Amino acid sequence: MNKLSEIVLFDLLKKDVTKRFFESNSAASPEISDWKGQDIVNFQEDVFAKTKSTLSEKWFYTYFKSEFKKLPRIDMLNILAQYAGYSGWSEFVQHHQMESTPGEEKEVKVEPEIQPEISEPVQKEEEKPQNPPPKKKSRLVPVLIFSLLAIGLLSTGAYFAFIYQKTYAFCFVDSDRNSMITEPIEITIARKNFTPLELFTEKGCIEFASKEDTLLMTVKSTYYKQDTFKINLHHYQGMETIRLEPDDYKVMLRHYSKSSQSVKERIKMLDEMIADDALIYQVYDNEYFGVEVLSKKQYINLVSLPTSSLKNFTLIEAERKSGKIVKIKFKIHSDES
Repeated sequence: MNKLSEIVLFDLLKKDVTKRFFESNSAASPEISDWKGQDIVNFQEDVFAKTKSTLSEKWFYTYFKSEFKKLPRIDMLNILAQYAGYSGWSEFVQHHQMESTPGEEKEVKVEPEIQPEISEPVQKEEEKPQNPPPKKKSRLVPVLIFSLLAIGLLSTGAYFAFIYQKTYAFCFVDSDRNSMITEPIEITIARKNFTPLELFTEKGCIEFASKEDTLLMTVKSTYYKQDTFKINLHHYQGMETIRLEPDDYKVMLRHYSKSSQSVKERIKMLDEMIADDALIYQVYDNEYFGVEVLSKKQYINLVSLPTSSLKNFTLIEAERKSGKIVKIKFKIHSDES
């Protein structure tokens, strides 16, 4: 009875993951290795919705679109197995190993039940102890000790199970406007002796499980200043809010790149905000022409023209130095499906 190899098991997991995705989504190809662009984004969002965990695009390309020599980390395997409907990688492996060797389970269950029925009665009939009362007392002590230990272990297990599985929720609020943030937010949670937990939200709130009382949470968002918060979960009492401070320059840059103000005023404000030697990149959805470098003048001319495409303007990244914007990365999404 040969057990399935790790590579074969991972291929089976990819099939189960693909099947789960198609239960509520669609893609250009039925094969997960052929997915790209929006299909990968839809898959990442579906994984987060079902497991509250994220998979990076780099990870997707490494393990789903190219040959690999070893399995992913166990935490990533657990995420995929949970997405496919299992409690984790161990349950998935057990399920498929049992399927590959049908009938084996019945043989294993019969053997341990035979021995107690044969050995116990024979021993009692042949020995016939002369002083049964003392023997019963001597057996009673270990039974009581074992029972007390079992109760203690069960209680401890239940306590730690509750701590480990507790879920925490946080929402992010604009500190100036006191309103929920609906911009994309990237959250990285440091975990002791484990890989960091990376989360993403466009709705302003996140949920995650933790077994640690204190953790560090780093928050990044295009229009808000990056910050790191020390969270004490010991005092957690329900949904909590974290206030993020807006990056005024990035907010202003977005405003004057999309506003309906007069062309003259828009050009004037952008010219004052952006450094003459600023690095400006336009990112395209087209996979064959990904990035174009623009000069300051080209950028201002592009966003100053009163075209309908400006409503699809998205600022990806902006850096400021000495009161001037020195780097801009942006995208104008296409309306084509």
